[in-house]
Amino acid sequence: MNQEGNKRSLFRRIIVLSTFGGLLFGYDTGVINGALPFMSAPDQLDLTALTEGLVAASLLLGAAVGSVLGGQLSDFIGRRRTIKYLAVLFFITTFGCTLAPNVEVMVFFRFLLGMAVGGASVTVPTFLAEMSPASGRGGLLRSTN
Repeated sequence: MNQEGNKRSLFRRIIVLSTFGGLLFGYDTGVINGALPFMSAPDQLDLTALTEGLVAASLLLGAAVGSVLGGQLSDFIGRRRTIKYLAVLFFITTFGCTLAPNVEVMVFFRFLLGMAVGGASVTVPTFLAEMSPASGRGGLLRSTN
């Protein structure tokens, strides 16, 4: 395979892996709808209407904060390193949400998960734009948003 083919193959792999950052925003905000009825069960977190709202909204509030901080962090330490840190944060907070013993812990980890979601939603498209050749930037970003 020639050098141009290697670059194109590497670029395709980067696109596929990086676009998962965009998918996570929709997945993490939507998956809570299916989980809330189970979390509201008396033998689980026994959520009330108020705590259901807190659990659902905490991710979105975290995403707002994470998008601001994620953009600044990626400017300071670089896009690739920021995406790696966000991946670790996704991993840890997912386990935190899974093992949350009460509402407070669930809201805390959902907020942190939201920060990872918001950071990824800002950093990933910018990283893709920087990695893509100048001739393909417009079409590439339209397909990931």
